[in-house]
Amino acid sequence: MDSRSKGLQTRLGELGEHPLIIALEDFVPANGEEYFIVPTTPRRSLLVEYLRGKYQLRFTQLIHPTAYVSPYARIGEGVYVGARSTIAPGVVLKEHVFVNRAVSIGHDTVVHEYARLQPGSNIAGLIEIGRGVTVGIGATVIEKLVIGEGATIAAGAVVLHDVEERTLVAGIPAVAKKSLQRETAAMR
Repeated sequence: MDSRSKGLQTRLGELGEHPLIIALEDFVPANGEEYFIVPTTPRRSLLVEYLRGKYQLRFTQLIHPTAYVSPYARIGEGVYVGARSTIAPGVVLKEHVFVNRAVSIGHDTVVHEYARLQPGSNIAGLIEIGRGVTVGIGATVIEKLVIGEGATIAAGAVVLHDVEERTLVAGIPAVAKKSLQRETAAMR
């Protein structure tokens, strides 16, 4: 088996003692528990909508203790901020944003729902990142840009201009490589 695509049972077996796994159809929320959605794909919005609709669940935030989040930033429900990440003053992370490890987000940036910022990405100040955007490993986005909904910025790209919705950009400087219309239609 390819070690990069281990299934759930294989991963659980490697843990030894592991958490209780409950099938979604058997799940019943309990008083006093907090919930967080682990999958980072933009399609996790479907699971969030299902759980909210069926159980009126609210989701907690997870912020790694080595991350710095300015007290002047606003962090939405279900947001994850990974180790060694820095969130500057005036940043708004809307619901279910996933900020991986060692990400830097500059002042007054708005990151919309279900966006994913991969390890080591650098987001300058005054940026607007649309819903369901993926910023690849080590990518850089300079200040005062708009990254459209469902766009993908490839690993290592340096973005100097606005990015259209549902567009893949790559390179230094980043240029449009293809339209992602079909790939992201399911995320809405």
